[in-house]
Amino acid sequence: MSDNLRPSILIVDDISANRIALKRLLKNMDTDLIEADSGQEALCKALVLKRLSLILLDVQMPEMDGYETAEFLREEKLTRHIPIIFVTAVHRDKSHILKGYTSGAIDYITKPIEPEILVAKVSLLLELWRLRFGLEQEIRVRNELEVRNRFLAEHDVLTSLPNRRHLFRKIETAISVANRKNNLFALLFIDLDGFKSVNDTFGQKCGDKVLITIGERFSKLIRKSDTVARIGGDEFVILFTDIFDAGLLTNRIDQVLIAAKKKIVMQQNIVNLSACIGIIVYPDKNDDAEKLLYFAEVAMGKSKEAGKNTFKFFSEEMDAAAHKRAKVERLLNYAIINNELSIHFQPLIDLKTSLPVGAEVLLRWTNPELGSISPEYFIPIAESTGLIYEIGEWVIEQSISRFEEICKLSFFDQSINFRIAINASAMQFRNNDLYRSLQCAIDDGRIKPQQIEIEITEGLLLDDTDEVRKQLQSISDLGVSLSVDDFGTGYSSLSYLKRCPIGTVKIDRSFISGIPETKEDKILVRTIIAMAHGLEYEVIAEGVETKQQLDYLKTEGCEIVQGFYISKPIPFDQFKIWLSEHLS
Repeated sequence: MSDNLRPSILIVDDISANRIALKRLLKNMDTDLIEADSGQEALCKALVLKRLSLILLDVQMPEMDGYETAEFLREEKLTRHIPIIFVTAVHRDKSHILKGYTSGAIDYITKPIEPEILVAKVSLLLELWRLRFGLEQEIRVRNELEVRNRFLAEHDVLTSLPNRRHLFRKIETAISVANRKNNLFALLFIDLDGFKSVNDTFGQKCGDKVLITIGERFSKLIRKSDTVARIGGDEFVILFTDIFDAGLLTNRIDQVLIAAKKKIVMQQNIVNLSACIGIIVYPDKNDDAEKLLYFAEVAMGKSKEAGKNTFKFFSEEMDAAAHKRAKVERLLNYAIINNELSIHFQPLIDLKTSLPVGAEVLLRWTNPELGSISPEYFIPIAESTGLIYEIGEWVIEQSISRFEEICKLSFFDQSINFRIAINASAMQFRNNDLYRSLQCAIDDGRIKPQQIEIEITEGLLLDDTDEVRKQLQSISDLGVSLSVDDFGTGYSSLSYLKRCPIGTVKIDRSFISGIPETKEDKILVRTIIAMAHGLEYEVIAEGVETKQQLDYLKTEGCEIVQGFYISKPIPFDQFKIWLSEHLS
């Protein structure tokens, strides 16, 4: 008999001679005979033995008798269905028989054992076991075959990626989720450039390996909720779910293009490919899975017409926006090298003295090809690409250098507690680069810590991680002041403010624009000022555009203001002139 069908019998008896006698009687049976000399050993072996078909269990054993052993065996999931025959010298009265059956036995054999009876009973149980085991094996094989068939029905045989059928099901689910959550998802239809020549030059076997490699690369770019599918030939589709900003989708598209373009080494051969991608973002045009995929394929065709290693959106407006973003991202990489970045200064005025006490530094970018680009547009791109770290360091260096120039001006009064306020991205608090830049400038004597203020957003307060708290505290420990910009527009609460070592809050311009005419804005501004003063924070109001607004803020106890009524943000040379006029 095959080892896979060879059953085991566990013989349990505390007397060695009894075990030997039972093994001798059963030696001609096609089975493995295993011994145990106690109930404890029987339990241990029963849990690990393969193909255990029967237990011959002595009733009278020290410490743990047969009845107790049988009860434990019935409690275990792995052994509860294994037949137990009691082997006993105890007189079989009614109470013993009942106890044996309630313990889990299916039969009794009394000592001295009659060989014919033992062999007959064991043979019958072994035959039943073989029938059951064979049936279980057949069921297992059929189940595995069904699972395999279901997998093949919904997956590509070569790459094991989902196929078109599986993809449609995923798209339908994504439509349902997007409708419920009111969010977006994107379909990327990808066609490999130059794949036909791979098969022609290196053969189909090499081509298959290339497709498997590309599929693996694409799979590394997605989250668990996303899907990569191969729908035929050299065509792949990626479903990106939960897209919260269609503009930022271009980053993920670029990753796909890079993955496709990375060279593939096959033995002595090097394969260079690229990809053309068509994209459709839902909700757009249709809510039918098949039509959405068709629209993405149409966009891919337009991409191929434009050349290799390109992408196109099905929506013309979205395609234009995405390509503009990609262009801005590309040119932003060279903005510092090409001296296209600059900083402007917007003065801060003390309402008690009407004198300037500092300026907010504001980043500007002017590109020969694009013209002037709004910070609200290019800074999120810098954050998503990681350029914000390099740009942020540049802003710190430029700001401190300009401050050094201000301090050398003949009309500048060194006794003025003048400061520069520099905006910092939330991403700059994910490492200590910002801290190191400030520390170096302070240690070198280029600027005093009280002459720098770092402006953070309310959103950073919600990023209540150990890393962020550590960076904020480290900067504060340098003596550098921290202020919360655009206060009142985000989600910060008093509990977040108390945990953050800030010294200033800036009231957002959206509240200032309504005063003194709008009653609600007046109440909000008054409340923010009172709350800030209660927490011993300084208050700056931004966006002041009229004398009436300035007078109201002065009445309410606001310390500092900035806005077009005082001055718009101006280049450094103009700011020096402005300072000379207002400090003379």
